[in-house]
Amino acid sequence: MSNVPLIFQPLVKYVDFQGRARRSEFWLWVLFRIAVGMVMGTVMTSVMFTGMNFQNPDPSQFMGRYFSVMPLMQIVNLGLLLPSIAVAVRRLHDINRTGWWYIMPIVVAFVGMILFFIFFGTQIFNLIGNNGNMTDQQSMQFVFSMFGSMFLCLFLPILIAEIVMFVFYVTDGTPTTNRFGPDPKGRGVQATPESVF
Repeated sequence: MSNVPLIFQPLVKYVDFQGRARRSEFWLWVLFRIAVGMVMGTVMTSVMFTGMNFQNPDPSQFMGRYFSVMPLMQIVNLGLLLPSIAVAVRRLHDINRTGWWYIMPIVVAFVGMILFFIFFGTQIFNLIGNNGNMTDQQSMQFVFSMFGSMFLCLFLPILIAEIVMFVFYVTDGTPTTNRFGPDPKGRGVQATPESVF
């Protein structure tokens, strides 16, 4: 496996959630996923727009091409999902953190949506109770309240969670063996009292 380029190691370790992944393996995989996404986007755009009559566009032709290409794109994305999760979990292992941290942004988003609907749902029910009759000032307050609640319950917590995950992903791994295995960079062993002197 050592002769496989680092960028393709997540494909070789397709569903390997054990062990550790160094920063370069993780970030090269991210770069690979971005490149695949750009190629797929280019192919999709060229398939959808090649031969289109822009003078008299036919929406059904456009949508037909879109739905003919979309399943292939989703198959590629699904095929790359498991190695993406696996390399992220191994990257977390490298900094001696459990792989369960990977779902933290998802949990934050889920809890944020629940809180948003709890806080904002009461206002929606009040609006329905008033048959939707609001003055201009009340409608502006409603919109600002909705966006404020959305920012506080969803956007801000998700942003903080993503920043935390980014810091985890750029942090250097444990330089010795940790509970998830040896250092993938091959840096020494833990110091023993004999080796200190």
